[in-house]
Amino acid sequence: MIQVNDIYKTYKIKDKYGNKSTLNAVNGVSFTLKENTSYSLVGQSGSGKSTLAKLLVFVEKSTEGEIFIDGENLSLLSKDQIRKKRSNFQMVMQDAKSSLNPKYTVFESISEPLLIFEKLSKNQLNHRVMNLLNMVELPQELTERYPHQLSGGQLKRICIARAIALNPKLIVFDEAVSGLDVTVRKKILELLIRLRKKLSATYLFITHDIDVALFLSKNVFVMKDGVIVEYNQNANDFSSFKHEYSKLLIKSLPPVYPSQNNNLKVNII
Repeated sequence: MIQVNDIYKTYKIKDKYGNKSTLNAVNGVSFTLKENTSYSLVGQSGSGKSTLAKLLVFVEKSTEGEIFIDGENLSLLSKDQIRKKRSNFQMVMQDAKSSLNPKYTVFESISEPLLIFEKLSKNQLNHRVMNLLNMVELPQELTERYPHQLSGGQLKRICIARAIALNPKLIVFDEAVSGLDVTVRKKILELLIRLRKKLSATYLFITHDIDVALFLSKNVFVMKDGVIVEYNQNANDFSSFKHEYSKLLIKSLPPVYPSQNNNLKVNII
């Protein structure tokens, strides 16, 4: 179980005239993520959701507040101690291509986290990589290809394979399907749902699209100006949301979304 207690992240910023001010990107957020459960976090650009994601996977350190995993206060750990626990927290970013080393083959990209955190023989490593490729539904023939030789959907699947390689407790998907063709996007989302049945990890799927959030989970957080303004533990359709900001997100969906009938399973495409 992952517990976040009253977490803040502030930045000191300057405007073009050199005037200093404080930006409260995350402003007193608290929540609990249960094991083996899928959650969505939705909000517009600038709402603080990506900053929160970085805090959860310890890419950045919070200004205030505490993060617990299985009762251990990770906020008190040193950088070296956090580094040893890094395998428990993985993140899949929006830009899959820039997330991968252009000089690495598919095999090298997937095997990299395994080589860092585990001691495996050559045969064991090969078996693990091939199994991960199978899990993300990619052919083994891709192992010697480089990122520039792959499609957007294939790149995303490679990033997912890397994220699940170490059996993490938490996987954060930060706008992980944005920018993909609508058909490819739906296939990736369906893959993530299938993987959830095989893995024991907790998902936190971050998106600006409330329809996508509902497709992935019934547990939906809505974030605005660094604050969680609404949390639905059993969100079935758009009518589950009561906050005015949540309603604004629904109204901002493109016209292709048949929001009146809330037929969410087909809205993704």
